[in-house]
Amino acid sequence: MKNNNKKHSYKVLSWSLVGFILIVGGLALAGFFWLSTSLPRTTGKIVLGGINGPVDIVRDRRGVPHISAADQFDAAFALGFVHAQDRLWQMESMRHIGAGRLAEVVGRKGLRIDRFMRTLGIYRLAEAQYATLSQPVRQTLDAYARGVNAWIESHKGTMPIEFIFLGHHPEPWKPADSLVWAKIMGLKLSGNFS
Repeated sequence: MKNNNKKHSYKVLSWSLVGFILIVGGLALAGFFWLSTSLPRTTGKIVLGGINGPVDIVRDRRGVPHISAADQFDAAFALGFVHAQDRLWQMESMRHIGAGRLAEVVGRKGLRIDRFMRTLGIYRLAEAQYATLSQPVRQTLDAYARGVNAWIESHKGTMPIEFIFLGHHPEPWKPADSLVWAKIMGLKLSGNFS
């Protein structure tokens, strides 16, 4: 009788283990496919409004996008779209840093940086700079912002994993968000700013 109980226990344990492995494996596979929807779509055709003519984005074997467009505004739109596809988290975090709004994303840990960036007023400078730019430059920045926003609005899958972990969703991109990048890079490259 003891032998039968032992065999039965092993069977139950074996089937439980198999069931557990199948469930965990299924969840891992589903999670992988869900997260893979955050990756850039690099093949096929996407139809979007907001451009004047056809735009081709071809990626080489290293994944580097090459853009062909009828004018600079459509090219800027496509570049914004591709940047959002490939680098949205980096873009989002840098604009929050530049605007002194990092704490909105990461909590209290970002307050020191926010105070510093708001004291410097880098985002206010970017907004003021936009107003002084020539019409063609403003139109190019506007087109780029429309491209970023087109990706955010048209993206059907999950956002990049950083957004998921932090429970954050990107706001619409503005031209000043692009200008703040150059100002932050200038700040990073100037070791004597203090």
